[in-house]
Amino acid sequence: MIREARILFIDFTNYEDYPIGGYLSFAKNMIDAFGSQLALVGISTNPDEPVGQWFKKNIGGIEFDFFALARYKKSKTKHIIPDRLATYFLIKLYNRRINQIEIKNVFIQRQEILLALRTLSNSICFSFAGMENPLSISKYWYGKLLARYFERYFFKELSIAKVILARGDDASIDGLIRRSGGTISPGTVIKFPTRINTEIFRPLSKEEARLGLSLPLTHVIVVTTGRLAEFKGWRFMIDCFTDLCATLPDSRLYFIGEGEAFNEIKAYISECNMERYVILGGKKSQQEVALYLNAADLFIMGSMKEGWSTSLMEAIACGVPSCVTDFSSAADIVIDGVNGYVVSAGDRTRFVEYMLKSLKLFRPVRNDHVVRYSTRNLKTDILKYWNLS
Repeated sequence: MIREARILFIDFTNYEDYPIGGYLSFAKNMIDAFGSQLALVGISTNPDEPVGQWFKKNIGGIEFDFFALARYKKSKTKHIIPDRLATYFLIKLYNRRINQIEIKNVFIQRQEILLALRTLSNSICFSFAGMENPLSISKYWYGKLLARYFERYFFKELSIAKVILARGDDASIDGLIRRSGGTISPGTVIKFPTRINTEIFRPLSKEEARLGLSLPLTHVIVVTTGRLAEFKGWRFMIDCFTDLCATLPDSRLYFIGEGEAFNEIKAYISECNMERYVILGGKKSQQEVALYLNAADLFIMGSMKEGWSTSLMEAIACGVPSCVTDFSSAADIVIDGVNGYVVSAGDRTRFVEYMLKSLKLFRPVRNDHVVRYSTRNLKTDILKYWNLS
């Protein structure tokens, strides 16, 4: 039996449930696709796990070679030392120990990690999780000041990657190439949409989903999922939902997810006197997220910036009508008048108008163009472009 070439996956995550967001979602998709063919470098949230050495870790019933760069508490979403900076220096610190496993193929989706490994001659596949400069949406004010310098430096070093994938639409990829100032050649970046687990995210009975969550059948339920962050447009969504309630008073908006803006959102809900109508549901398992989506009459997103949105893909895969702002990938996922509508960001009146129109769409809405990006196809699709060493 021929042993498959292994892949070293390096990221700032515990590969289970922290920190929530698109990076973790794609890492879990890679685990679903490649299994123990992966060796994982990440962080630990378990006080019993060692740090700074390889050990065996069981994730979802599969045993992995695992290297923890540091230990973090799940309750913290913002640290004194930014996660990106800490990751960069920890990888530099442990580079020799990490390489003791002698795996030549390396998968990376964070720019600071590629910079920390820039001297390697290994076969690197870099996947852009989003097309924006990550420091331009940093949680730290000084991150924005360094954004332009960071991106110029990164573009110069990206040439070490053997394969470059991008989870964004054509326009955002073109914008990335233009920003590189000729450092990235057209045609070298491969459009590679994010993936979803179609065994979990699929249409179910709305009534059964609501019964499973103990939600009333009489309410109009609107759901949004993902990281609670400023650039996700939470204030815009609450304002639009407040306007919707003027027409549909028996409506409820559920935020499913966690993030650094939790307390700010909670305070704004109170300020708007919407505690009865807007519910912060917190972090949920994928199965629970799928139930909330299937229980919903409408899914919304108010993001200012996105890569190829996993949250929106999951909603459409569940057959839920969606009304979203015009971020990257929105027009590829939402077909106006068929499975939802895309509205210009910031246009509150128009967004409410199209929320109402979306509620009239027959469900389950069309999703065949989304479910083809199932995790079942992820391994085959990556290996079309990346010849493992």
